[in-house]
Amino acid sequence: MSRPIEIRTVADLERTARSLALHFKARTVVVVGSQGILVGWPGAPVTMCMSPEIDAYPANARAWEAAQDDDLAEASEEISVIFGEGSHFHTAHGFYIDGVDDRTARLPPSWPSRAVVREVRGHGAATVTVVAPGPEDLIVSKLARLADKDRDYIAAYHQARPLDLAVIQARVAECGFEEVLAQRALAFLAGLPSPPGRATAAPVRAGAVVPPHPAWTHCAFLMDEGRSVSVRAWNEAAGLYDILDNPLGPAVVAQDGASAFLIDGEALTQEAWDAHPRVRAARHGDLSGYPRPNWTPPG
Repeated sequence: MSRPIEIRTVADLERTARSLALHFKARTVVVVGSQGILVGWPGAPVTMCMSPEIDAYPANARAWEAAQDDDLAEASEEISVIFGEGSHFHTAHGFYIDGVDDRTARLPPSWPSRAVVREVRGHGAATVTVVAPGPEDLIVSKLARLADKDRDYIAAYHQARPLDLAVIQARVAECGFEEVLAQRALAFLAGLPSPPGRATAAPVRAGAVVPPHPAWTHCAFLMDEGRSVSVRAWNEAAGLYDILDNPLGPAVVAQDGASAFLIDGEALTQEAWDAHPRVRAARHGDLSGYPRPNWTPPG
């Protein structure tokens, strides 16, 4: 008897984020693997959402590991035990969380600058930020393995939203694939058929205005299909842009013009923000208080 087809949903994604955030006391959860597509494309083709699992980890995984009494503690193992295959979580919710880490997926080093972001209501009044690689970067991670299910995933994406093959090729090069893997990936891309008919529209990219913000130390992210923008500072410990912060303008802007000013994740009145030492320093080009990624910014 064949197993039923398992389709993951945004509700599953949000449950994953809430569960990991609560267990690890994290404010940001990273989703990699195939179901990262749900972060930025909730209506992705069913073929892309067929999975019994969601690969995810808390952004504070390393800090959590360092705080444990067991020197060998690994957040990924903790996830597999508490939320993994065969766990009570699996039985209760019909899917499981696969314990991964920031080295599991083969991604271009600069992927955090193109990440997709979604905010989820956590337990109580908390908000959990869900971060996933952008779609082209997810495709690159699939090209690294190219199992049958990866081929199906890429083909389904390409049929709905034709890939810019030049962009994918550049990301493959950035990833530093071994020669055999690179040639296999490029050959597969070259063999993708031209999608028939009209492709599904991409998410709305217009709406809220992106405020001025420092380059490299900060990055702006469209959310809610372009209806809002958040500016986030680089978090060296997490290897992500996940700290709401902008010393050159509002850190959050909505389509209707509403905005919020934050420094280091702390919401401030505009007057308090204007007087903040980091804001005053940034006006003179001094961003020394902010870390930056160790990779060269794209573009």
